[in-house]
Amino acid sequence: MSDFQSRLLYTQKSSAVINEQEPVTVSSTIYAIRFLYPGASQHTTGRIRITCTYRDTDQFESHAGVIERWTDKGWILLDDYTDDVLGFTSEEEFRKRLHDYTHSFIMGIPLSVVDKGYFPKYPDSKPSPRKNTPKRLFDFEPKKTTETDSIKTKTKDNYDTGSSKNDDDDDDDLDWL
Repeated sequence: MSDFQSRLLYTQKSSAVINEQEPVTVSSTIYAIRFLYPGASQHTTGRIRITCTYRDTDQFESHAGVIERWTDKGWILLDDYTDDVLGFTSEEEFRKRLHDYTHSFIMGIPLSVVDKGYFPKYPDSKPSPRKNTPKRLFDFEPKKTTETDSIKTKTKDNYDTGSSKNDDDDDDDLDWL
C-alpha cells in the first residue's frame, strides 16, 4: 500500500454548553508521522494536529473537523471535514476518518485504498449538464468612433521643463537626475 506511520502523542478535550443545549466537545489530538514517498531514499517526519468538534448525546453528531500540519511557519491547514454530520457513532471513529484523510492527502492515494470500509456516497456523481440558454442575455452594440477619435494628439508633458543644457546634447533625458 504505502509507507505511512503515525504515533499518538497526546489528546486534549474540552466541553462547553452553548445556548442551553447539550454540550459541544472539542478534542485536539497530536500525532507524530513518518512517511516515505515512492522513489525517495529517506523518510519524512512531521507533526499532525486533528481537531474534532462534536456533540455526543442520543446520537453522535460530528460538527467540524480540521487537519493541520506543523511547519517552520506554524500550523498550516491541510483539510477540513465537511461531510455528513451523522456519519459516525463515536469521536474515535470520527478522528480515525480524519487520520485516514491525512494519510490519503500526504501520500496522494485514494481514501478508499487507505480505508477499505470507506465508500463515497456519490461515487459516480457527474456534474449537472449545462443549460442550453444562458442566464443573462447580453446585447452587444458596436462602439461608434469617428476617425478623429482614433488619432491621438500629443499632449504637453507637465514634467518636461526643458533642459538646462544645449538642445544639441544627446544626454538631455538624464538632466532630471
